[in-house]
Amino acid sequence: MKKWSMPLVIAVVALLMPVSTANVSAQGELSISKSADPTSAAVGDTITYTYTISNSGNVTVENISLQDNKLGAISLSDTTLAPGENITATATCTVTISDLPGPIVNTATVTGTDPTGESISLTSDPVSVSLTVNKRLLTKAEILKLSGVPGKGIEKAPGLQKPFYLKSRVAEHAGKKEKDKEEEQLKIKQRTENHGTAKGQLKIRQRVENQP
Repeated sequence: MKKWSMPLVIAVVALLMPVSTANVSAQGELSISKSADPTSAAVGDTITYTYTISNSGNVTVENISLQDNKLGAISLSDTTLAPGENITATATCTVTISDLPGPIVNTATVTGTDPTGESISLTSDPVSVSLTVNKRLLTKAEILKLSGVPGKGIEKAPGLQKPFYLKSRVAEHAGKKEKDKEEEQLKIKQRTENHGTAKGQLKIRQRVENQP
């Protein structure tokens, strides 16, 4: 019988064994986070939004762009991300009267393409900024509109285009039913009526006393 050498046996066994290969799929994946500062604002305040885009896949993603549904296109410092890399972008907006009563809620969508040309898109969670109304910084017309007073003439009426004096407390109650004022007017009316009644009774009494 022909004897086989040990090296030859090992070589034959290796050739006969099935070869296993690890197939690692190329995958492009992006993630995005968004935050706002401050989280509560008033008319005239500036809100700064911060966006962080990360490549959480295992291939390079190119042609990256960012779109905010309120602010539009957001400029990026780089449009290509290798696996594990990230970029940060910021954008600002100023709160206007048209944003009231709030809150301001918006999202951001990041898009890109992987090496195969396939499009990648992801939208962030909504970010909400609550709004406070500082009536002392608004015009009388703006306050009336916020209070639900109808009429197009409000926007053009000269007397309503001026703000309340900063030291005035009238603005705090503008657009609401001024109960204190009505109660005071009622008290004045009652005092006047009571005074008139007392005066009339006095005249009657004097006439009675003057009669012989």
